[in-house]
Amino acid sequence: MKIARYNNRSEPSSRARTGALLQGNVMGDLRAGYARYLVEQAGDPLGREIAALRLPADIVSLLSLGKPSRDAVQQAEQFLAELLAKDPAASGLDGEPLFTPLDACRLHAPARPSKVIAVGRNYREHLRQVGSDTEMQVPSAWIKSNNAIIGPHRDIVKPAATRQLDYETELTLVIGEKCKNVPEERAYDVIYGYMVANDISARDVVKIERIAKNQLLGKMFDTFCPTGPWIVTRDEIADPMNLRIRTRVNGVLRQDGCTKDMIWNIPQLIAYVSQMTLEPGDLITTGTPEGQALGQQNAATLFLQAGDVLESEIEGVGMLRNKVVDDPVRQGSWTW
Repeated sequence: MKIARYNNRSEPSSRARTGALLQGNVMGDLRAGYARYLVEQAGDPLGREIAALRLPADIVSLLSLGKPSRDAVQQAEQFLAELLAKDPAASGLDGEPLFTPLDACRLHAPARPSKVIAVGRNYREHLRQVGSDTEMQVPSAWIKSNNAIIGPHRDIVKPAATRQLDYETELTLVIGEKCKNVPEERAYDVIYGYMVANDISARDVVKIERIAKNQLLGKMFDTFCPTGPWIVTRDEIADPMNLRIRTRVNGVLRQDGCTKDMIWNIPQLIAYVSQMTLEPGDLITTGTPEGQALGQQNAATLFLQAGDVLESEIEGVGMLRNKVVDDPVRQGSWTW
């Protein structure tokens, strides 16, 4: 199942809700569909109220409600899929449309979690490209703030502080339950699904910060974490450790790798980062293959510039398309 946050383009963004992508690239309204299912098929006169409680518009809140809400998603998706085949113009109990063509939808970032854990340096060829041969005892990881998260088709803002804006397409894990100290053999049990993310980096800022023995803004400027376009539930991906990852800039292929080349695999990453408590909806990015601008001989010509269109794609999961723009807000007093 592909679960998204969306609204019809004719509606304000504040009307964003949870949907499931159905056959024919049609988005189905899960809450409204579940309400109709409860009233008409389950015979529950409180269907509207129960649907509002179990299927909130916020996917992180939905996951936090646990199994009842996950079951409701399954029931609503099945009901909507069957109804779409019979009546594509069907409406909800209050006359709202249940189905919206995908090209008429505005997609939002699927989740705004308590934290984004970004893993780096997790592909050997990536390390070779940047000239690093350090043997790691633990995965390289850091936290990205929620301000960095944007959805599909949103603009990536290039800060005035950087001339070296880089791209890193990464498979991202969506945690489905509160957990801690998860053993490797149970790692997949705590994953709700997968999505695409791009760990945007200001390489020159990162270099300056690392001289000061830290890493902050270079990985965490606003808009530096495009995510989406939806969450693909775990059952849809047979082998997440064998997915093709590609990045294109203005239609030109820049990255072309596979998750099988990770140094630290998914169970190892879950076991490591879950030494701190993971909350429902938390995101874990898993590193990027080679092909980023940094480390290439012609790197200066490959860094992202205003006007560039970045496409981040993972096999079986989806593709993000984001445009780069210059920061419209005047730079503050800090000088680099």
